[in-house]
Amino acid sequence: MAEKTRTSTILTRFREAKNKRQAKDPVWHELDAFDRNEQWNLADSPPWLPKPITNYIHLVKYTKRAAFAVENPTAKLRPFSPSTVEAVKLLNKAYEDTFDRIKARKVVRESIETSKLLGTCIGHIFWNETAEGRLGTTIQGDEGFLYTGEIGIRNVEPSTFFPDPTAFTIDDCDYIFIRERKPMSWIKSQPKFNKKSKEENDKAFTSISQQDRGEIYGRDYNSENDDRLVDFITYYEREANSEGGFSYFVTYLANSKILIDKEALRPNRYPFAVGYDFKQRQDFWGMSTCQFILDNQKIINKVESIIAMIGTLLQNPQRIVTASSGINPKTVATYGNAPGQTWVTNDANPSQSIYYVQTPQIPLVLFNMLEQAKTNIREITGLTESYLGQNVGSLQTSSGVQALIDRATMRDRDQMYDIELYVEELSKLIIDFMSEYYEEERLIRIIDKASDEVTFLPFVGTDFKDLAYDMSVDVSSKAPITRMREAQEAKELLNTNGQYRASFGVDVITPQEAIEMMNLQNGQRIIERMNQQQLQNKVDEAVQGAQLIAEAQAAGVSEDEIQQLATAFFEQLQNPDQAGQTGAPTTSNPQNIPQGG
Repeated sequence: MAEKTRTSTILTRFREAKNKRQAKDPVWHELDAFDRNEQWNLADSPPWLPKPITNYIHLVKYTKRAAFAVENPTAKLRPFSPSTVEAVKLLNKAYEDTFDRIKARKVVRESIETSKLLGTCIGHIFWNETAEGRLGTTIQGDEGFLYTGEIGIRNVEPSTFFPDPTAFTIDDCDYIFIRERKPMSWIKSQPKFNKKSKEENDKAFTSISQQDRGEIYGRDYNSENDDRLVDFITYYEREANSEGGFSYFVTYLANSKILIDKEALRPNRYPFAVGYDFKQRQDFWGMSTCQFILDNQKIINKVESIIAMIGTLLQNPQRIVTASSGINPKTVATYGNAPGQTWVTNDANPSQSIYYVQTPQIPLVLFNMLEQAKTNIREITGLTESYLGQNVGSLQTSSGVQALIDRATMRDRDQMYDIELYVEELSKLIIDFMSEYYEEERLIRIIDKASDEVTFLPFVGTDFKDLAYDMSVDVSSKAPITRMREAQEAKELLNTNGQYRASFGVDVITPQEAIEMMNLQNGQRIIERMNQQQLQNKVDEAVQGAQLIAEAQAAGVSEDEIQQLATAFFEQLQNPDQAGQTGAPTTSNPQNIPQGG
């Protein structure tokens, strides 16, 4: 009786959440169909109707994802006190290694395209107790180190996510549902659902399989099919605790049968990060760029269909066959456009037996409407000619083109902050899971970007559970639009440095800084080589200076004059344009060394 009451309470909450959330389903279904080039399947269109497709929905989603995608969207941890500097550094290295190993960048990339299409993306961090991971040489020896259990990360499909209908954020939710389709074999394979005796498990699984569910998700199943898809619900909830906070739990149900009830969540929080394209006030769900242009996209497809239909009729107009001619209309339909055909008519005037229906010309207003809809889409999305790298007219100077690009990408640079907030929430979850589940000593891998040298450090996540730190995320500096701007600025600074360095007396930009700003593929290696070569040059210069001073001393030059010689020599090195001038002291021109009197 207690289990039935508990199940009834959970399912009542699920219906409430579903009734609120399912209002989003129609527009999501439309957006997904347009993205897949299946928009004509939404309406019962006749087969003869032309169905042209100009897909701005798909274009906007992938273009914006390419603009927002970053190479390494990780956070940077910062200590709160001097005593935790080294600990935070080690935790930061472990976090970066974990972020790379679990392929979090892939999830961030998928999240961006989901938010651009549907308005909201949901990242889920979980502990996969069946996963195994192996690193190579360890501090214990060369036999390898096998780990059991690893952090998992995935994108939750928004259509399967049902938050508390009264909440506007994850932190406001008293409960959250995820409803998915799972094979019965998958449920049996999960260790957490097999902790009872074999008899109890068999009884529970048989009860789930034999429930009279009828047709599930449009497919029929029978109780003998062990791989039937089960209605699997994961129910997250929180309760106020005595410490003034909340305790979080998870319950698993299959076909309304509770498998595990109120398992305590580790770490004690909801394991979700939510990202938005455009956050809406007083609403959990956001709106997307694609949703803003959906009506204009429909106009484009409709107008193009009308234009295509009129064009088809102009090329192959309809024909009228008189009944008195005796000509079979089916024959005309089949061979009416074939050359060399002969038709026998009973009409006195053969020109009246078969004639074409006059098709109107395509109205100019249709082309105007089409261009206006496309212009509206470009204005809403910001996908102008300059944004897409197309011809922008009379602009010739690089500064004018750069100013135009800056204006075109202004909205993207502003929205980068939303990506940073999402990455920050994902990063906090990953670190919380590391400090909760990494109970044994593991190895973290550190790769030097310049030399590709790999080192390993021991790491125990639970040692960092109470470590206080701050987090900074700056993905905008790594975005493609920012990288292109930095590369252009580096080239301009190099030109300025070459023209005015002698006047300035200092470098506007060093070659190493320029290479770093250009984001070259092997930039770090080039910088490392340049630094070594620069160091060797300084050593050579010091040797030359010492040789010059030694020669001056051998010639009996006074100390004051030697100091002047040394100063002039190093000034010459700082200003190579003055090399070869009269009186410039060099070791290769010892005649210029003044002789002592």
